[in-house]
Amino acid sequence: MATAEITRQSVVPELNLDGIDAVLGLHIGTVNTLFVSRLERRLDALTVTPKQVAILWLVNANPGVKQTELSRFFQIERPTVHQFVRQLIKNDYLVNEPSKLDRRAGGLWLTDAGRDVLATARTVIAGHEDELTACLTAREKTELFRILMKLYLQAPAKD
Repeated sequence: MATAEITRQSVVPELNLDGIDAVLGLHIGTVNTLFVSRLERRLDALTVTPKQVAILWLVNANPGVKQTELSRFFQIERPTVHQFVRQLIKNDYLVNEPSKLDRRAGGLWLTDAGRDVLATARTVIAGHEDELTACLTAREKTELFRILMKLYLQAPAKD
């Protein structure tokens, strides 16, 4: 059975795409925007952003994690991570306490409020992702994860 080619041209048939439809980054960026902007609206009531939830998630799994480790994971600058962490501390979702081994280094821990908001956010995220990936088979979703991880792992590390 033949499968029709899937392109963006069908969305705006009157617009000449001039080859931009072949730019992978455009599609990745658009899908990311769809995922993130819709998720942001769903998380508004919890006063967290998707990136802040990811930080809570990682802190929950790695009590005492340092901001530098989060920076490396997200491939973003440490001052940017610090801004996210500062807001999470302000909202009483995280605490930053000095390490018992190295008083200069601080580690992050969830508060009870942080655990509660993370539990709710995980449910919101699961429903959101199920909704946006409903058009994919389980095999396609697995393949998408594999390809995205391959791209991520092969990208040069941030400076």
